[in-house]
Amino acid sequence: MREKAFHFGKKVLKHELIKGSFYLFIGTILSAFFAFLINLFFARNLSKPDYGVYASLIALITLFTIPAQSLTPIIIRFAGEYHTKGEEEKLKKFYLKMNKLLFIVAIAILAAFLIFSSLIENFLKLDNFLYIPMSGLIIAISYIAIVNTGFLQGQLKFLYISITQISGSIIRIIAGIILIFMGYRVFGAIWASILSFFIVYLLGFFPLKFLFKKTKDIDVKVPTNELAKYAVPSTIAILSLSSFISIDVVMVKHFFTPFEAGLYGGLSLIGKVIFYFTGPIPNVMFPLLIKRITKNEPYNKLFFMSMLLVLIPSVLISAFYFLFPAFAVKFFLGTGYLGVSRYIGLFGIYIAVFSLLNLCVNFFLSLRKTLIFIPLLIGSLLQIILISFFHTNFLEVILISLTICSLLLIGFLIYYITKSKKLLAPKIDGNF
Repeated sequence: MREKAFHFGKKVLKHELIKGSFYLFIGTILSAFFAFLINLFFARNLSKPDYGVYASLIALITLFTIPAQSLTPIIIRFAGEYHTKGEEEKLKKFYLKMNKLLFIVAIAILAAFLIFSSLIENFLKLDNFLYIPMSGLIIAISYIAIVNTGFLQGQLKFLYISITQISGSIIRIIAGIILIFMGYRVFGAIWASILSFFIVYLLGFFPLKFLFKKTKDIDVKVPTNELAKYAVPSTIAILSLSSFISIDVVMVKHFFTPFEAGLYGGLSLIGKVIFYFTGPIPNVMFPLLIKRITKNEPYNKLFFMSMLLVLIPSVLISAFYFLFPAFAVKFFLGTGYLGVSRYIGLFGIYIAVFSLLNLCVNFFLSLRKTLIFIPLLIGSLLQIILISFFHTNFLEVILISLTICSLLLIGFLIYYITKSKKLLAPKIDGNF
């Protein structure tokens, strides 16, 4: 009996779906942990005004890099299909066309950041004009890098993807520490990110070397209809969602003093510990749901399990922040940030609610319910408008963000409950 159970367990663990998800989970969780460590180092070793600048730039970069991820499912689908069918020539042509397309997008983004650098610089009250072009460079690299990532996933190179994620995070830590100790301050932190993004992009080429061999002259059309039908609303949805935990940092940098912006950046970092723990769950859930939807298999239990895996650590960490606020702040950032300890419990609840909202958004997008972008867009715009009018203190900023995210979460859960039968038996048409 034991031997049968052992062989069954071994067989399950070797299944490509389980094994691939495990690799992605490990890569995501470790890279997120390393990202947290380097941000913690920056918070402790940069002055509060400098950390406020860095936090606002990272928030800006996050807002503009997240939409690129919505293109990944399209790339994965076609690259995986060509690879599975052994259509190598089509695979090569598709790779070249997607690279050209996103290279043009990357150049346009970099040009836009150069053109509007002074405007963004004034809004964020930055003290150096080079910060904005450098941020634009990171965003540009992230857009051209998603082609390699999508093709690697299409070929089920999950272990290699995890290795590149972890390698990039380690490089960022090493470079960041060295450059900060050399006295480069914010420039050191940003250059560490640029180096990390670029190295990950270069590493993505090694398993894809066969794509650079000479191709035959065949026509492969980029699926522009599907890009418009799925990727555009998904991009808006993901961008709107991401803005909830990014735009508050940007708005605080604009409306508050540099010292206060630094304090809020530290508060945001501690609160996002919850997101670092729970963020990988939706990333793993998404491809699993796609797999089950394609095979017309039930997946409600998978959604409930994912919800539970996000809820438990969110509640526990938030409770810890409420019970031991001063200890939490001193543990992560030192005594210099004790002024934000009274907000840390409430901020923890805000990030917990956001984490659950993030799970719901990924769930609905996997079902191709792209119209969810409408309430998300309205909510993100409302957050900006309300913070613009009400920003007397940090409490107002947090309450505005918490209230909007809570209303969206409640709305999505009600929609799920009332439409559960239709959602759990979607019509599969093969299109995004």
